[in-house]
Amino acid sequence: MPFIVGVGDISNEEISIGSLALSRFWAGSFRKLSCNESPDEVISSLSKDVVEGGLFQLIGDASFVKADGCSWLEALGAWKIPTILMVLSRSDGQVPGTSSAYVALCKYLSIPLIGIVQLGGDW
Repeated sequence: MPFIVGVGDISNEEISIGSLALSRFWAGSFRKLSCNESPDEVISSLSKDVVEGGLFQLIGDASFVKADGCSWLEALGAWKIPTILMVLSRSDGQVPGTSSAYVALCKYLSIPLIGIVQLGGDW
């Protein structure tokens, strides 16, 4: 049940386009989840059928620390949920530095990072 997390200056529309394209090649369902929801409540409530074949897109800032002191990124690490980072290329076509910061944060939080999907730019 990989979760797609937007990195840096990527709009909800842009990440949705990338997530839908990725979900076409992924077996199972596709579902959007809001970062405004409690990560532990959402993750614990997901049914086994949805989890096994699902691909989830987080809408909002997954690194934002909520009032309870936890962020979605911390929850993804605690639950050991595979994560895909999605980043929009800079205007010069390169990968923004925020993607490196998110990779470091994923390592620090023990998030199983599948990789980074870059929308647009040079490869």
